[in-house]
Amino acid sequence: MTSRTLKALASIAAAATFAGAPAIAQGAAPPAQAQQQITPLKNAEITPFLTANSKVNVIADQMNAELQAAETQDEAAEIQQGAETQMIAAIESEGLTPLRFTQIVQLARTDQATNQKLVAAMEG
Repeated sequence: MTSRTLKALASIAAAATFAGAPAIAQGAAPPAQAQQQITPLKNAEITPFLTANSKVNVIADQMNAELQAAETQDEAAEIQQGAETQMIAAIESEGLTPLRFTQIVQLARTDQATNQKLVAAMEG
């Protein structure tokens, strides 16, 4: 694996952190049930997902830096809420819903073919 591939996989893994956010999961079925209902990744979703994923990772990195400087739990909660709002906006700006973004992350973690499609597109 090239360092670029490893970076790409790390990027998807970072997005998985966001995918677990409570606001994103609201209204979603439990993970085992959700996996059965997830529509396979469409080729038209690859570029929007990768762009949104990149934006989410930048926001997450910024949030983590700000969280380290937070002095109170209230301040940390405010930082997290602001970052989540920014992440949702970044995802929606690429034409995806937060739920679909989360589903694609889940597919990338559990379906080898989906993971390979995303990695190939990142390397492409």
